[in-house]
Amino acid sequence: MWISPNVIQPIFNKFETLKDEELRGKIESLASEVSFPLTKLFQIDGSKRSSHSNAYFFGFWKYKRIVLYDTLLHLKHDDILAILCHELGHWKFGHTTYNLVISSVHIFVLFYLYGMVMYSGSFSKDMVRQFGYGDSDAVMVSLMVFMMLYSPTEQTITLLMTLLSRTFEFQADRFAATMGRGEALCSGLFQIHEENKGDLNPDSWYSWYHFSHPPLVERLRALKAPAKDADAKKSD
Repeated sequence: MWISPNVIQPIFNKFETLKDEELRGKIESLASEVSFPLTKLFQIDGSKRSSHSNAYFFGFWKYKRIVLYDTLLHLKHDDILAILCHELGHWKFGHTTYNLVISSVHIFVLFYLYGMVMYSGSFSKDMVRQFGYGDSDAVMVSLMVFMMLYSPTEQTITLLMTLLSRTFEFQADRFAATMGRGEALCSGLFQIHEENKGDLNPDSWYSWYHFSHPPLVERLRALKAPAKDADAKKSD
């Protein structure tokens, strides 16, 4: 979390202070509005390797920094601010912390179960015997047993993490909408997906299982739902 943005990424990309003074002032105002402890604001030359647009923040505690890809800077200021507001929603709700804690627990449990299957004496032997390998004490046999247990379990965990990630994305979108930037976020997301050649409306079951981010159609529908509900109430 510290080494990658501060040491590794500057090797491959050039970090510069955001050149657009007007945009910088608007981003600083947005950060102040949501009490985000912004210390530095960068733009990087992402265009030298890809046309994909992106923005992210990094840093610990009160030393947060925001990075904008130069491929994002051609959008209208309102659209950029809405996309950043979405990213700030992840910070506001602690999504990064949740993912870090879950990943840490996941790795700990994985190594614990590995030790149980591989090196726990009678328990390991019973496990190998129940899988039909008799009294074999070969390391490769124990490893095969572990992989048989690991693969379906990991598939389930991956699916649950995908669903959690999608929930976080919808929550961050709602945060941007409550900040009055729902319409601009719709515009910004559509342009980014169009430029990144993203699949705007994939198969619903395929995306449910594979995509950590909801399809654009679902996100736009969720963002526009409150406005439609308000119009329906007015008509009633």
